[in-house]
Amino acid sequence: MASLAFTRNPVLTRNALFTLFRIPAIKPLFSANFLPAFLTAPNPFTWRIPSLLELFPSIVLAVPKKKTSHSRKAMRAANKGLKDKQNIVNCPGCGTPKLAHHLCSKCYSFLSRTWKNKLRGSMPDLS
Repeated sequence: MASLAFTRNPVLTRNALFTLFRIPAIKPLFSANFLPAFLTAPNPFTWRIPSLLELFPSIVLAVPKKKTSHSRKAMRAANKGLKDKQNIVNCPGCGTPKLAHHLCSKCYSFLSRTWKNKLRGSMPDLS
């Protein structure tokens, strides 16, 4: 209701108030001499809300328009197949195939079982 009264009264309209501030006789009342220093001094600290583009780098906002189809994925992955191993040799102990410079799994399991049995045999029985 106050806004209706404010707009209906021609003396108190917004345009009338702006024209009052433009009158030279009223301007000296609102000059820097009559206002406190904190109102006239420039604000050294300003709040600034960063936009969405400043928060995220441009690469984050680069999103594909459509889902990549299965056939396109398959075409791209065609050259990423499994490579043939060239370093397969036969174990000199048992003859099973193994990778060069690696231990044979059969020989290692046999050796580890014998070492564990020796350790168990040399330990005194506490029971």
